[in-house]
Amino acid sequence: PRSAIAMAPKRELGGVGRASRSQDSPAPKTKTEEGPADKQAKPEKGPAAKQTKTAIGAKQTKQAKKTTAPPALGKLSYFPVYAKGLQLALIAEESGLLWSGQTLTDSPDGSVWPDGWPALKASGKCPFGQMPILETAEGVVIGQSLAIANFMGRKGDMFGSGDADFAKSQMCFAEGEDIYALLLGAGLQRWQSAEARGAKAADQAELFAELLPAHVAYLEALCSAGGGFTSTGATCGELYLVGMLLQVTLAAPAGGAILDAHPKLKAWFTTTMARPAVKSVLEGKSAIGKMDVYFVTDKEFATIKAAA
Repeated sequence: PRSAIAMAPKRELGGVGRASRSQDSPAPKTKTEEGPADKQAKPEKGPAAKQTKTAIGAKQTKQAKKTTAPPALGKLSYFPVYAKGLQLALIAEESGLLWSGQTLTDSPDGSVWPDGWPALKASGKCPFGQMPILETAEGVVIGQSLAIANFMGRKGDMFGSGDADFAKSQMCFAEGEDIYALLLGAGLQRWQSAEARGAKAADQAELFAELLPAHVAYLEALCSAGGGFTSTGATCGELYLVGMLLQVTLAAPAGGAILDAHPKLKAWFTTTMARPAVKSVLEGKSAIGKMDVYFVTDKEFATIKAAA
């Protein structure tokens, strides 16, 4: 997406994901809770004493595993639109790990970066001069959406079970990127001028009549009956794909009906959209806050321009 997006007010949203909702710094810290102290019997004399000590140590170790908070993912920064940010927020929220987020636009507001996105870009902090970026708890700044998504998936153990699931998850990532490229090429972004959008009318017609139906048909063939593409149906790759499919349904003239002829894919899509973490992101309740639709229908586009 363009580096200048001015259709939503600039805001920074600190906070964390499902594991916590408190405000956070760029590198969230984990928090350890203490459970009730284990009652320890007096050590016995003789050989039994060593066995008692070993048993107590094992119990304490088990208790520590239960009460230690999950590790932090880091801080996600993006524009206040779906585009490449929605998918990452879905993965972060579904992981159950601590994370924080902020959205930046071109409008100065004197918060973390005094001039919003331009100042962040000029700072050199973004590895490739663009967002999204993830500032990890380990102090690494990750650029590029797929790198961020795979990092989150590795941290959250979201690759499924075994090599086959891993491969299928990666296939979903790649297909999601292909779909995104098609949406971009058709000029459906909300910031486009009316003239630029009109010049893409033929491309948009082809997209919804031929190109996307072909991709959806391929996905239907690969999808299991209501269970998705892997043994879990909710790997990081599948969440990335579902975010892209949602953006398709929001931009398509037919809306969600574009999936109606593909029952397995639609069942999985519907089930995934009902997951608590997914609903949290879409309702603006996750750490990244509210994000706006990026690819829009002709009707929504006209409404946006009329309000400008």
